[in-house]
Amino acid sequence: MEILIDNRQHEVEIDEPLLEKLAKFILVSEKVDDSAELSIVFTDEGEIKELNSRYGGVDKATDVLSFSMLEDSDKLINPDKEFPLLLGDVVICPAVAEKYAAQSNTPVDKELCLLLVHGVLHLLGYDHQTEAEEIVMKERQSELLDEWSDKK
Repeated sequence: MEILIDNRQHEVEIDEPLLEKLAKFILVSEKVDDSAELSIVFTDEGEIKELNSRYGGVDKATDVLSFSMLEDSDKLINPDKEFPLLLGDVVICPAVAEKYAAQSNTPVDKELCLLLVHGVLHLLGYDHQTEAEEIVMKERQSELLDEWSDKK
């Protein structure tokens, strides 16, 4: 598995090695093919606002966006090992995460872990458009975060 990290912001300190390990943990836990490639981008409020406006139709900064490269989330096995299984991009805005963390009295690192799990689950086909989907996604998100904190 290859995790590519691009930290384009300088407002909030990021523990890249920790988040890379978490990303691998999520992919292994979700039984994603070991040829998978995941991109994680940390960006500022201006860039995530632009992305959210362009692709989500909402003209404001947000904490996390996911851009899947998978046409079918059931195909997490790569039959052609010659090329990587491209999962997509998780784009996180640490400045927005920091604000949310302060509101909920949560450490920023913990908030960033939550956002990474949330973003990766979206790439793998989880969603929260309906109440039933939201329950499934939140349960899986909590399970992964609990397992991760037990492993650390």
